[in-house]
Amino acid sequence: MRILYFASVDFYQKPNPSFHLMSTMIKDLLDNGVSIEYVGLALNGVEKHIPEEFASHKAFHCQLVSLPNTPKNNFVKRYVDGITYARKAKQLISRVIGECDIVFIQSSPTVLYNIKAVRALDKKKPIIYNIQDMFPGSSIASGVMPNKLMQQFFYSLQKNAYKNSDIMVVISEDMKTKLMEQGVPQEKIRVIVNWFDDSSVHEVSWEDNMFVKKYQMTSDKFYVQYAGTMGYVFDYKMVLQVAKLLMPYTDIVIQMIGEGSQKEAFITESKKEGLSNIVFLPLEPQEMVSDVYSACSVCFIPLKKGIIGNSVPSKAGLLMACKRPIITTSDKGSFYNSMINSNRIGYAYGTDEAKQVANAIVYLHNNKKEIIERGRNGFDYGKQLYSRSTNMKKYIDLFNELYTKR
Repeated sequence: MRILYFASVDFYQKPNPSFHLMSTMIKDLLDNGVSIEYVGLALNGVEKHIPEEFASHKAFHCQLVSLPNTPKNNFVKRYVDGITYARKAKQLISRVIGECDIVFIQSSPTVLYNIKAVRALDKKKPIIYNIQDMFPGSSIASGVMPNKLMQQFFYSLQKNAYKNSDIMVVISEDMKTKLMEQGVPQEKIRVIVNWFDDSSVHEVSWEDNMFVKKYQMTSDKFYVQYAGTMGYVFDYKMVLQVAKLLMPYTDIVIQMIGEGSQKEAFITESKKEGLSNIVFLPLEPQEMVSDVYSACSVCFIPLKKGIIGNSVPSKAGLLMACKRPIITTSDKGSFYNSMINSNRIGYAYGTDEAKQVANAIVYLHNNKKEIIERGRNGFDYGKQLYSRSTNMKKYIDLFNELYTKR
């Protein structure tokens, strides 16, 4: 079997949230005897990170399109770049499409043009559209696309992308529901969650933890941690509300680890409110994931209203692997919230329930055994649902299913 892997923005240019997911996916496909024709993007001035084990593999062939490294806040230019990428990639794909059995396309705001580029060359080749982030739904929910006409325009483009795909793989049941609400037939949708690498992500003891040593953390403190992108889906105002309620507890430290478009505003408001219990730290490299998540007492994932059906926090599975309970805020009634609560992995609340979040943190602060129990619950649940081995089997089964139907 030969797969055309049509990557989205700068997947192999630098480590990012998708890097470990797609690296392990490609490795497992190669290990299962699948050949891969990889077409990706090379951003000018950005160091490449194509793993040597792939670059030297006889069944992995890579072709890259060069484009400028446009800043993320320039949406119009980046969108035009995406269209240009599809046009240039089409020329590369034309050389290999006849040898490929299945096309795997990563999601992006301009994914329709990638799908159309493939369809123009081969109208019957099965296309799997992997949806990591629902566009424009995520942008609308986070408040960055308020214009109704723009929303309608981009929704119409996405419906065209759905129509021209054979299978859509989404990463949560909530996203599946969103697709069905937009008219996508259930039989075209598969749910395969973003996994953690169960061969490398694990709990690290306090004594051996490099992150603990780096920041001279002390065991007499209770650490509430968020580690990831502080972008538009991240509800920093919820963190501010919770931090105010927790100020009387001088041993509770709220660690905010990472970068993002909202970090500067977050820091400014935190200082204005005099919230000395919030500590801001830079993003750590990928190899520190286990140490970072193992260093916290509890993880806090605050999402804005409407986000959970359009996007999913990838860190949930990683935290389960590190046996840490999760406190999250997202839409009431969502599958995500139900998963956290019903399996006693942590506590999930609505986007307007700061007091309940603070109370849950205080409860765990006073009940260390509950932290251990919910951490173990998450580990057992995550091993079944979020492990690399479980979810890669689902992908391989899907590829084999489409291959036999050709």
